[in-house]
Amino acid sequence: MKAHGKLILCLGATAAAVLALSSCSSADDQDDAGAETQLENLLTADASADQQAAAAGTSKAMELGFDQIQTASDDDLDVVRQDAQERAGNVEDMTVTPESCAKPIAQLDWSPILADSESITRIDFGRSNFNGAGSIEVAGITEDTGGSPEATEQVASHQQAVTDITTDCNDITMMLADESEPDWAELEYTFNAEPIETDSGSGLLWQRYPSDDAEGQTTTAMTLMTQHEGYVVMVAFIGEKEIADDEFTDIGETVLSTAIAQLDEAA
Repeated sequence: MKAHGKLILCLGATAAAVLALSSCSSADDQDDAGAETQLENLLTADASADQQAAAAGTSKAMELGFDQIQTASDDDLDVVRQDAQERAGNVEDMTVTPESCAKPIAQLDWSPILADSESITRIDFGRSNFNGAGSIEVAGITEDTGGSPEATEQVASHQQAVTDITTDCNDITMMLADESEPDWAELEYTFNAEPIETDSGSGLLWQRYPSDDAEGQTTTAMTLMTQHEGYVVMVAFIGEKEIADDEFTDIGETVLSTAIAQLDEAA
């Protein structure tokens, strides 16, 4: 039986997908020199390990053609956290079939910038010929790195959600609608997911499209995540179907491994 209710769902990488897309669009007018200056400021000896790791990963993304970058400000992160809290309060209203998948879908709506931590950095990156956005997030999750036991538990819950999604909830339907819209405006979407495993981390690739039109507008997202030296690192892409290509998995792995290498240097 289907649970009733409406919810705008952002799914993980994605907890900040809106931030990613708006940040990259605001970076359109930024030249390469400005982007490089942003990263140089985060790679200085005075920068924190999370800043250095995120900047190193983004520098690698720039080498791969993602020349539009934007570092999330404290205000940006506050907005994302507030939005996440509002969504969490509406979990009971989610419309997911089968109902048993509602909880893991809700738990999937998490990324490192939502961690209970004082050490958090996020950088978004894009390019003119890519209709979407990429991002890297780094957060300390142990007490030595500015994190807490709660942060460690949050990472474990998200990883369990990824496992549940890719094993038991990899083909489901959900209803998406803004609360301001009438019930008839609700659309049923099909959600598919598959696990991804690389040398540096693991995650998932998911796609969402209208159930009555498999060729309709499809949202595709990929996340890769790992824990290293007391930090959690996530690389994510959200956009159109091209993200399902192996190219993006390879890019994600390269960016992730670069950030990990920088954490080793900072340790």
